[in-house]
Amino acid sequence: MATTVLDSQVTLSRRRELLERTGRVFDYLFGLLYALLGIRLVLELLVARRSAGFVELIGTLTGPFYAPFRGIVPSDSLDGTHPIVWPIVVAIVAYVILHVAIRGLLRLLARS
Repeated sequence: MATTVLDSQVTLSRRRELLERTGRVFDYLFGLLYALLGIRLVLELLVARRSAGFVELIGTLTGPFYAPFRGIVPSDSLDGTHPIVWPIVVAIVAYVILHVAIRGLLRLLARS
């Protein structure tokens, strides 16, 4: 009987550790995504030349994550020359909400 309780505690401990590691991986990946989308937003604000290698790289890396939000709301400009691409802002907010939801689910699973 004592070994069953001990085994159960060890299993629960391993499960929690696995969920914590999984959470850290998600945190890293979402952090990377936020950084890339933030760079894309800044490059758009600065009206960076689209044919520049770095701008193309950022566009390629963020393209699949930005595509569902492209055209969702109209873009605007700060002073008529610096565009604010609101769909990128919406994408970042949506991914923050998704990130929080995943972390919440992982915490919930770690408690049970």
